[in-house]
Amino acid sequence: MPIQNNNSILSIKDFFDRHNGLQRNNRFSLSFINLPPGLPQIDNKDINPLALNFGVRAIDTIADGLAGYGPGRTIPRSQKFPQGVLITFPVTNDNFIPLFFNAWFNRIYSGGRQRGSFDTTFQLEYYDTVVANTSMKIGLLNPNGDTNITYTFYEIFPLECLPFEMTMLKTNDYTTYSVLMNFRDFTVNTGV
Repeated sequence: MPIQNNNSILSIKDFFDRHNGLQRNNRFSLSFINLPPGLPQIDNKDINPLALNFGVRAIDTIADGLAGYGPGRTIPRSQKFPQGVLITFPVTNDNFIPLFFNAWFNRIYSGGRQRGSFDTTFQLEYYDTVVANTSMKIGLLNPNGDTNITYTFYEIFPLECLPFEMTMLKTNDYTTYSVLMNFRDFTVNTGV
């Protein structure tokens, strides 16, 4: 029986033709759905991230405790998304993106200076008010701008913003703002 050569130019070309080419990592869209009340008005056309990093997923396990040789067996028990979705935005002169996300952080939890009272220890909104109904869609686009696949993240909220740099050492760079979004679960839809 002859050995099939999977490394020929024709088989590689056929592979990419069957899968409609390669997904470009610089073709994507982002939108938020059901943002918490009290945030600045935002049109999803104003959300133009430079970069999105997501996809980290892990399974938590527990040891089953059965005796035997070796370290034993572990059983899957839950999933986790340890690093969330990291979104990097350009900062415009009106500071729209940092102000928007600061308002979102303050909507979830804010100290006495924002709320006007240091008498209350926990000034935290209810989960159902600021997180439960909020979702985010990331669309991976083909070269024509049509959506190939949509990732929808549920119960999403900003968890952390990374420091943004102000420096006199770089003269032609612009400021970027990165925010880490946490979520509870996600779905994947093709062709939507």
